[in-house]
Amino acid sequence: MMIRKLDLYLAAQFMKMIVVAVTSFVVIFVSVDAFDHFTRWVDRDVSAGTFLRYYFYGLPYIIVLVLPVAVLLSSLFLVSSLSRRNELVAMRAAGISIPRVFLPLLIVGGLTSVFELGVGDFVVSNATYLQTQVRRVEIDGQEPINYGRRSNFAHRSPDGAILDIGFFNGKTSVMTDLTVEWFDDSSRVTRRLDLSRMEWQDSLWTGFGAVNRVFGPSGAIAYFTADTLLLPEIGEAPEDFGSRQKAPEEMNFLELDRYIDRVNRAGGDSRGLMVEFYLKFFFPLSNLIMVLVGAPLALRNPRSGKASSIGLAILLAFLFFSLLRFGQTLGHKGALPPLLAAGLADIVFIFLGTVMLVRSSRG
Repeated sequence: MMIRKLDLYLAAQFMKMIVVAVTSFVVIFVSVDAFDHFTRWVDRDVSAGTFLRYYFYGLPYIIVLVLPVAVLLSSLFLVSSLSRRNELVAMRAAGISIPRVFLPLLIVGGLTSVFELGVGDFVVSNATYLQTQVRRVEIDGQEPINYGRRSNFAHRSPDGAILDIGFFNGKTSVMTDLTVEWFDDSSRVTRRLDLSRMEWQDSLWTGFGAVNRVFGPSGAIAYFTADTLLLPEIGEAPEDFGSRQKAPEEMNFLELDRYIDRVNRAGGDSRGLMVEFYLKFFFPLSNLIMVLVGAPLALRNPRSGKASSIGLAILLAFLFFSLLRFGQTLGHKGALPPLLAAGLADIVFIFLGTVMLVRSSRG
């Protein structure tokens, strides 16, 4: 019974600190951003409703971004506080080991990881899109994009080809005045196709007034024209052009998995996409890892004040995000396998946290 009450007490205190930390970070983030764009708000005569909607839609992204740092800071604060008040000494005198004391904190860290996994996958992408629409239409005064009838836009295919489209009519599934370019690994154009019109017929694109150029490695050009030309290499359907094309980080697990499959079937390079896919799992796990690192680390200097804890949290967060970006870059360049690249920061911090936890349990 005593152990259960202790677990509930520690978990409640930890969650309370996390909520306070996240709220503080959100207020600071929004305040700094609002002041930074204050002149823009005034010049555009932005209403209070638009201002509130803009930052309301940005909240999920901010929360996901600051939550690992908030968890790390809260774990440092809580364990330091328990040490200063000699509560840890009393717990150990009662026969409760340090790893057992940290168990409710690790459980809360795991729950925040699950929370971030859900929010990041199902909420952030849509909220970010809505925030972009508020900024584009209500603040910048641009016209909403009609994806059913679009003109003068570019589209990137899963195989890496770029389509420069003059006009797209989603109702008739017809494009006019378009250019398609394919590239090699060094971004050199290997093929260019100019079309006066392209139509969706029998689940396949057919080009009209085609001028096809193929560029050889030595600079030689193979050139031919055709009144009509079947284009099975363009695998997108009309609805792919008639909807907003999401960036990989805006897709949820299923959307990104389907997109990676399309890229692979089209013969494109999916290494960078695989890194982003695995990051959707590894980044939320950082909340649990921050507890694993922060709680034992606070025992090494239990008398440190809040300023020291904040500084240490900022340093550790900087190291974690630097490793995260480093692994991400190596993965995109193919220097590391996607799974290892996405999990590099987590692996390093899990190792550090485990070592510190084992040492603290022996102390």
